[in-house]
Amino acid sequence: MLVSLSIKDFVLIEDATLDLAGGLTVLTGETGAGKTLLTQALSLLLGDRASEGLVAEGADEALIQGVFELSEEYVAALQPEVVDLAGLRGGELVVTRRLNRSGRNKCFLNAVAVPLGALSEVVGDLVSFSGQHEHRRLLRSPYQRDTLDAFAGADQLADRSAYGATWTELRKVAERLAGRRRDRGMRDQEADFLRFQSAELEAAALDLEEEETLESEQRLLARAEEVVRACHDVAELLSGEGDAPDVDGVLGVARARLASVADVEPRLAAVAVSLEHAAASIYDGASGLRSFAHGLEVDPARLEALDERLRVYSGMARKYGGTTASALARLDEVRARLQAYGENEEDDTALTALHDSLQQRCVALAETMSARRREAASRLESLVSAELAQLGMPQGKVTVLVKPRETPEGLDAAGSDDVEFLLAANPGAPGRSLARTASGGELSRVLLAIQTALVGVEPAETLVFDEIDAGVGGLTATAVGARLRAMSQVNRLVVVTHLPQVAAYADRHVLVSKSQKGHRVYTCLKTLSDEEAVGELSRMMGGRPGDPGAMEHARALRGRAAAGLLD
Repeated sequence: MLVSLSIKDFVLIEDATLDLAGGLTVLTGETGAGKTLLTQALSLLLGDRASEGLVAEGADEALIQGVFELSEEYVAALQPEVVDLAGLRGGELVVTRRLNRSGRNKCFLNAVAVPLGALSEVVGDLVSFSGQHEHRRLLRSPYQRDTLDAFAGADQLADRSAYGATWTELRKVAERLAGRRRDRGMRDQEADFLRFQSAELEAAALDLEEEETLESEQRLLARAEEVVRACHDVAELLSGEGDAPDVDGVLGVARARLASVADVEPRLAAVAVSLEHAAASIYDGASGLRSFAHGLEVDPARLEALDERLRVYSGMARKYGGTTASALARLDEVRARLQAYGENEEDDTALTALHDSLQQRCVALAETMSARRREAASRLESLVSAELAQLGMPQGKVTVLVKPRETPEGLDAAGSDDVEFLLAANPGAPGRSLARTASGGELSRVLLAIQTALVGVEPAETLVFDEIDAGVGGLTATAVGARLRAMSQVNRLVVVTHLPQVAAYADRHVLVSKSQKGHRVYTCLKTLSDEEAVGELSRMMGGRPGDPGAMEHARALRGRAAAGLLD
């Protein structure tokens, strides 16, 4: 709720403060005095984008500052990140907008600099505007839907909150599924390639121990003839066959010679024993070489098989990192990635099932909300049409059109309905969208009738009516004033008006006027005393300044309005 509005160096306003109390505050003044500057400044404070030429002549920047009263419930409904950014809590909130002549604008919430979007998020719904040319929220179809939902009651708002949470989750899941579908083609190609690599490596059946054994056998078989000849030659040498010296005989002579002197030195006996062992080793060696050579076959077929198998090892090594170990590591990696792809497919299935479940929940909630909207639309139509009759439009009829969309394709963030308020001003006339209603007077009364019907339904807030009474007069103007006064018992109202029948109901009367200082003209605000308010009413009724008759008439008008006797 708005408590006060301060404006400095904004267009024609040098320094002005509008303090608001409960009830009805009216702003009056001559045409061109600058009344709409106040609503324009307030629009900027609520998040509208600034245009050029708003900084007063001779100033570097314009300052617009508002003091609001926030409820704990209102703060709880805001986005948590915005609340944390500005440190918001229930109680007083100071909102500041600085407009620099150079184009640099700054926004503050309790002296904390925030983006314009965050400022709009926090205070955009604290003040509602209605007027002949700028109707703000009520002329927008989404707000009309919000209005109907608020009128439908607490159950509707609870279901809408549940729907909103489910819808948000559904959008997130849908985005994840869309991303996975976009990537699926590439994933499938890579999975095919991985499956090929896995099949190739598994068919190769690589084993490090086998490779070592195969290489050893290949080396032996590749030189088998040479090895056999060497073994036979060495065995002949050791055995003294052919022309080879008799190694065993030589060792025997050597042992005998040492034995003859072994009693002289024990170490010589030890050498003799070692020569005996050497003779035995030579014999065993020669025998072993003959046996090995006898068992070794020159087998070209076996050698070819070894070469073929080792070519498999070398081929896999070249393709997968240079060694058999790296090829085996690649096989482990491929298996792990293929397993992950399988898990991804399972995730897709689970994600699709979650998406379908959330969508079904949204459809069910949307259908429930749609049924409530249709029922509430009928009640709201009756109330608004009854209000129109009291505002000088006895034949006027408002239709609240609820247009359902096909589900699930037609779901949006608030369900499956479009809502539109239509007006038929005369019997037999077709209903027309409020945004396209031609008569400013008719539209003003429709907006007021809707706002009156919603008194007590929407949370208490500050309502600003910028010449909502345009195009009406006489008894209708009196009825408009009475309706505004009734609304001000629940909401804080600020009304810009030219009608004395409306101004007479004011709890606080503010005069907007122009003054001149040197060559400069300024817009000024003045809160009027009771007698000053009577004088302003007299002027509005066409009376001359100080005319006793006109003053008496204005005083009587104000007195009857205070007593609720105007009709």
